[in-house]
Amino acid sequence: MLSIGAGLVFVISVLGVQSTDDALSAPPVLRKVPANTCTCADVREPGIIILQGLIVDAEVTLAPDRLSINDRQATIMEVAKSTGGVKGRTRIWHTTSEKTCGVTFDYGRTYKVAVRRAEDGKFETDQCLMRQAGD
Repeated sequence: MLSIGAGLVFVISVLGVQSTDDALSAPPVLRKVPANTCTCADVREPGIIILQGLIVDAEVTLAPDRLSINDRQATIMEVAKSTGGVKGRTRIWHTTSEKTCGVTFDYGRTYKVAVRRAEDGKFETDQCLMRQAGD
């Protein structure tokens, strides 16, 4: 058994140990916003629906290799208002890659999102539609 003094010295020495890993003390690196590589038509897309609500979740799917995720995902919005009568939890499918005019959303934030209905009935969006949401 350790004496109280030896135990106290041990506890103090453990508490005094600090990491010397430079990566832990380095300032965070802010990511650069990529240059906009998305080219959109100047014409407003017909039949778009504007959804407004809170982003609450996402649905991410696995790529065919079953090891990585697909670029295409669904963001789940709690729709409060819409131009198309849509209410409640709604999936909005999109890509996240800048190369394919993808978009990203932050959880817990409210957005106004322009969507189109795809042939399969799902809602989709991209950077071009999002620009129209502000019009």
